[in-house]
Amino acid sequence: MGRVGWRYFAKRLVGDGTEVMVCPSLPAEDVKFENVLSGTGGMSFTLEPGWPQLIQGGSPIISQWSTAVYAEYNGQIRGAGIVDSIDFDGPRIEASCVSWTGYADGMPYTGDGYLGVQVEPLDVVRTIWGHIQSQPGGNIGLKMGAGATGKKIGTALKQGQFDTVSGPLRYEDGPYKLNWYTSHDLGAEINKLSKEQGFDYRERHAFSANGDVEHFLEFGAPNFIRRRTDIAFRWGVNVLPALRFHRQGDDYASGVVVLGGGEGAAMAHSIMEPQPRPNDRLRRVVVVQDDRLGKKESLEWRGRAELQWRKSLTDIDTVDVIDHPYAPLGSVSLGDEIRFMGRGEWADLDTWAKVVSISYSPEKAESATYKLVRTDKIFER
Repeated sequence: MGRVGWRYFAKRLVGDGTEVMVCPSLPAEDVKFENVLSGTGGMSFTLEPGWPQLIQGGSPIISQWSTAVYAEYNGQIRGAGIVDSIDFDGPRIEASCVSWTGYADGMPYTGDGYLGVQVEPLDVVRTIWGHIQSQPGGNIGLKMGAGATGKKIGTALKQGQFDTVSGPLRYEDGPYKLNWYTSHDLGAEINKLSKEQGFDYRERHAFSANGDVEHFLEFGAPNFIRRRTDIAFRWGVNVLPALRFHRQGDDYASGVVVLGGGEGAAMAHSIMEPQPRPNDRLRRVVVVQDDRLGKKESLEWRGRAELQWRKSLTDIDTVDVIDHPYAPLGSVSLGDEIRFMGRGEWADLDTWAKVVSISYSPEKAESATYKLVRTDKIFER
């Protein structure tokens, strides 16, 4: 691919939902970017000295939490990031960016409080982003997508206690809460909702009719259901170089013990060993601990999710896919399910895999790197 067809440009985020062009042709080098499903993506690049347009008013136009950088290929935005870190190596600038979704990471809730009773989980996500972008200087222009999970979270307030070896332990259950004294990372809150309530999200950037860049947060509930029968990843054809299978025995389990909140014999817990167990392997039980879990439903959900992804030893992680009619570059979206066929020296694999990350290094090769998760190892709540 090289740099043919690629353009990088930079804009200033004003903080009111608008942005201003500061460099329509950014001379970025060593560009790498990653788009992530239900998580934070990013970008990195370097700039060499000698470009007067990189300085405005005596200061570099590349500035933390101010500059947005875009990677465009043949008229489509393939990558975008907000600069969050800059290193100066002599006259050379090395910068990194986070995706728009990453803007929520580490951001606290600063309002009076939010109590949700029987609320749609995606409406909670919209509420979180509404709070973030309603603050002065905090509007990054991210537009919320439609969709619903069909679930309800949050119940009327309920309090109680149970005895432990160290004395009574009080608990409070009920509404979904956001407040200034416990909600210190809204990005983590969104990711927790995504995992526990079973939905995906991804960001998308596109040119509007007048040439501005628009930013969208799209939701898939329970996921972006798109099993692609028109494309495929085939080792030895469009997946190169030699394929590596992952067989990690430490991950395998036929049963799981989930430990939740509490102490000693009063600890919340769930023991799950489905029967009959696989007859081609020995019994293996793993212990998972999460002090945040207390309800039987949450403990059992965590147990089923653990068993789902631990049931198979043979796995794949990341693959490099060249531009090929089987899967042309740009034809794959986050959340797509792609048939993966590979034959190695020690194992064969023919399975469907979900794309959870797409990475590009435009200057290196006509290829993209995809992070995959076997769909038969994904537990849908």
